[in-house]
Amino acid sequence: MEKLQTSRKRRKKLNKMGKLTIGLLIALTMISTLFLTEHFASKNVDAEKKEAQVQQTVKQTSKSAKKTEKDNVEAAIQPKSVDPKKEETKVDTGKTEEVTKKKEAEETNKSQKAKTPPAKGKVVYLTFDDGPSTTASRKILNLLDKYDAKATFFMLEPNMRKNKDIVIEMAEKGHTLGVHGVTHEVSKIYQSPKSFVGEMNQAISYIEDVTGIRTHLVRAPYGSRPYVTSAFKQAADKEEFILWDWNIDTVDWKQTGGGFVDAAIRQTMQLDGKEPLVVLMHEKDTTAAHLERLLKYYKDNGYDMRALNESMQPIQFK
Repeated sequence: MEKLQTSRKRRKKLNKMGKLTIGLLIALTMISTLFLTEHFASKNVDAEKKEAQVQQTVKQTSKSAKKTEKDNVEAAIQPKSVDPKKEETKVDTGKTEEVTKKKEAEETNKSQKAKTPPAKGKVVYLTFDDGPSTTASRKILNLLDKYDAKATFFMLEPNMRKNKDIVIEMAEKGHTLGVHGVTHEVSKIYQSPKSFVGEMNQAISYIEDVTGIRTHLVRAPYGSRPYVTSAFKQAADKEEFILWDWNIDTVDWKQTGGGFVDAAIRQTMQLDGKEPLVVLMHEKDTTAAHLERLLKYYKDNGYDMRALNESMQPIQFK
């Protein structure tokens, strides 16, 4: 009987343990199922999110690509944009250059307006180039004294150095001193505007050193045409040079037998009363030998022989 009861107790205990085990298994199964469900659900959600992100990225990329394409098309159609600051700088530079040129032109016009034209009529301006000459200059000076005439001397710096006392004498006698350069060689003096003004300033400085006179009167070798271009003229204006040409060419360098006197008289008669008379001669022995006949003609016909001065508006080739 006891055995039977013990057996029953054991069976009850086993049944109870079996039920507990089964319960635990069921609970574990449910927990596992719930975990797996949530796990797969989470993965599905993540997958859906990633897919949504991919689709959004694709959409944005497509939209950006379309915008870029549109911008490129518009850029190709529309003109290139201009940097306002750069454009403003260009305009300002252009205005500055224009103002500078205008000021230079105004200053040139003002200086020309301030000068008086050389006299017309019974007035003649005698000019001599290439001196001083050791043998000819004093003869010329003596003849000018004899006929109460004044002249203008456009001199070369090397010749002035050789005849310093003549330069001083010219100044003391009331003649006008001007410069003709240094070399009198086209390839050197007209090499550049700088070389042109350099030669003239060298000659000007020498006159100032020996006489105290700072002249601005300049005669370009062979005249201002064709060598004195606009660039040379601008350089000369900047140095305040007063460029003088002539309108009576005696060609005394070529007509050594005295024919230059007849040429001067003929041109004087043609221009008399029409233009100021500016006569070109040279400090040469042959000129000095025949000069008195020309001076006598002017004196006998009532001409006043004067020197040029810096207040006059110069005669220049056109």
